[in-house]
Amino acid sequence: MVSAGRDTAPRGIRTRLHLSRRASGAAATAGSRKRDSMVPYYAYRCAESVVRVLPQRASYWLGDRVADTLLLVAPRSLDPLRENLRHVVPDADNRSFRRIVRRNVRNLTHSWVDVMSMSSQRTDTFGRIDIEHLENFTDPLKRGRGVVVVSMHFGCWEVGVAGWNAQGGQMALLAEVLRPQKLFERVIGARGKQRVQVIPIDVAAMREGDPQTARRIGAASMREVFRVLRSGGVIAIAIDRDLIGNGELIPFFGAPAPIPVGAMDIAIRTGAAVVPIILYRNGRRVRAVPHPEIRYDADAPRQQEVRRVTREILALFESAIHDHPDQWHVLERIWPEPEPA
Repeated sequence: MVSAGRDTAPRGIRTRLHLSRRASGAAATAGSRKRDSMVPYYAYRCAESVVRVLPQRASYWLGDRVADTLLLVAPRSLDPLRENLRHVVPDADNRSFRRIVRRNVRNLTHSWVDVMSMSSQRTDTFGRIDIEHLENFTDPLKRGRGVVVVSMHFGCWEVGVAGWNAQGGQMALLAEVLRPQKLFERVIGARGKQRVQVIPIDVAAMREGDPQTARRIGAASMREVFRVLRSGGVIAIAIDRDLIGNGELIPFFGAPAPIPVGAMDIAIRTGAAVVPIILYRNGRRVRAVPHPEIRYDADAPRQQEVRRVTREILALFESAIHDHPDQWHVLERIWPEPEPA
């Protein structure tokens, strides 16, 4: 087994892990932190060892059983997911809604199976992908100004990034640091087998540290994003989770939701193209749909243009989520709770 951070990992990944550890260390000096439980790491390792030896169909079947068990023994842990889905399908009757939630959690376990299978060199990630209108992505890439791929936690987002890189592409991924650190390194190691470069952002350290520490950690991650784009590269960012808590309220499914707009702001600052890509789960295959790039006016007031571009992207996402609510996996509450009357 090879985990990220060792010499056998791609150089870019080792650099990004160093940034993550340095940022985490800075946050730790701001105050004491409870020791991270190692249970998630050992659970992941056990599941990964099973996925590596089973056919994909059998792994997905086991994932379904895990999902069903979770819904049975810890249903309250999924309340934020239910609230998000109820906002998306408000008219679904109770029976239909329960079926949507069950399929959603099952699909989520399939996504984790996809990540775990990446640690095996036998995995043909790209061979599972059916791409429509690839020119919507490759044409902006040819301009050499960089591309910001905007996506969400939907369908097979992990497979899309890994599949592109496994065929020689170079797409970096901005990702939240997981706890414990060994789990994050293990996941990065699996992605590294598919040549996925990860730019970590330690959200927990930013929230636990003082404002100066938070700015330092965020700046380290953003410098890497700028470096990728200015070299003509590609960065993939999901915008359906407000990780840091500084998102702007933008209408999403008819109600204001905190949306991180930094990806669009960075694209305009660097002159990079903005290309929304949605990856649908289609049985054991993946349907990748790059949409035409969202054009912007670099001379317009930037904040106004950032919001306009974001609204266009969210409209595309709304359509996909409405048609496939069982493929949208956000486990934190998206919309703020209504204030009491």
